Amino acid sequence: MSLLSPAEGWYYKKVSKDEKMWMLIALVLCIMLFVWMVMWHVYGKQNPSSTTYKTNTIEFTQLTEAYIKKNMIGVDNGIPVVRPEPNSDVFLMAEMWRWSPVLVLEVNQAYKMHISSKDVVHGLSIQPVNMNFQVYPTYDYLLEFKPTEVGEYKVVCNEFCGIGHHTMIGKIVVIEKEEDLKLYGYENMKKAPVAAVAKDDSTPMSDADKAILGEQVYTLKGCGACHKTDGTVLIGPSWKGLYGKEEKVKEGGKVFNVLVDDDYIRESILEPTKKVTVGFENLVMPQVPMNDEELDYLIAFIKSLKD
Repeated sequence: MSLLSPAEGWYYKKVSKDEKMWMLIALVLCIMLFVWMVMWHVYGKQNPSSTTYKTNTIEFTQLTEAYIKKNMIGVDNGIPVVRPEPNSDVFLMAEMWRWSPVLVLEVNQAYKMHISSKDVVHGLSIQPVNMNFQVYPTYDYLLEFKPTEVGEYKVVCNEFCGIGHHTMIGKIVVIEKEEDLKLYGYENMKKAPVAAVAKDDSTPMSDADKAILGEQVYTLKGCGACHKTDGTVLIGPSWKGLYGKEEKVKEGGKVFNVLVDDDYIRESILEPTKKVTVGFENLVMPQVPMNDEELDYLIAFIKSLKD
């Protein structure tokens, strides 16, 4: 931008030959880049799939949980680990603040990955290959791919999604042979350690069995994204030694103590904003859909986490 006004009538002057040449070169380059862009979209080998399905958070959550139960081989830091069959559909769900499940895939095998969000918009970034996709809560994005190199790949959220955004790191492990599982500590994962316990209707389920099922609920519902079970505080209060304690909560601007019992836990899950634990007022716990049976199992699991 010039500080002085151009001379009057400047636009009537003829364009010099060298300016015309550069204008022509720029036009030719623009046309070439446009044609190249179209051809790369059609013939490029790294183009992502354009297939999407309309869905909703409840439907995709149910599909993902059913898929995890079918293919789960264990748990890695509170996240279920699955090992699907080659040439099959796999599910990866984003939620505040985790990717679930951990995927164990075989090299040079094709997979169809279904990606969606349980809550807000997230960004899926697979590193170090630097593949990036947007993840929306009402769309099932189908990504067809074939891993060609063994190794561990991190799944990072590159779309800010709240206070726990920096902890939202998932994992995809690509193996060539069975022995490769030892590299990641997965060699002993032959079956889900939180598998459902079958009981007769006439036989009452023990507290230990309910706790096992409660750990499964804890894993599938993503409770570990905020609540740890080893006494450490991540985003929400730790569940270790929580049952039977008195917690200081705030409700309607008033602060008072409550006993952590069955009723309080139920209320905290079904109405998470009613009574907020002091010290965590700025955190909004999402409402996690659970039926009465799942609530019973989860309470039994929390009871079992003694100091």
